[in-house]
Amino acid sequence: MVSRAEIEGGIQAGINRVESTFSQLTEEQLDTKVHDGPNGWTARHILAHLAGRHETYELLISMAEESHGAPPGNLDMDSWNQRLVNERLKRSRDDLLREFRSTHERLIERVAGMRDDHLRRVLVLPNRETTLGDVLIGSGGMHSIQHAEEVEEALGIPK
Repeated sequence: MVSRAEIEGGIQAGINRVESTFSQLTEEQLDTKVHDGPNGWTARHILAHLAGRHETYELLISMAEESHGAPPGNLDMDSWNQRLVNERLKRSRDDLLREFRSTHERLIERVAGMRDDHLRRVLVLPNRETTLGDVLIGSGGMHSIQHAEEVEEALGIPK
């Protein structure tokens, strides 16, 4: 299991990378398609997705609090994510960045207050079993960094 300090550091690294990448984007770049396909996301969609993660973190934490650690049976993560994105698409880049920072700073505070046994609780996700601590560093840190990297790559922004 990752340590509390690693989780908090990973989330902070995600904050830093997303802010560094998205704060420099123009409106034209924000509206550039990053994911292919008819429902492919633009850089703005990705930022809206990252900004709207609070509900997802709350879901993950509540799953860990339940003895079975599994998501609700009827949960469709694609629909869940798209709903959260759609709710934010009309907001400005700076507004989305503020929400992103606030969400992730609250997550760091939440992790700081969790007991170690809580962070070790097992979550049963559709593609794997993992601990709450591992999923929070992955979702709060690496997930954010990976999305920033894909935007940088799509827009030809040097790392």
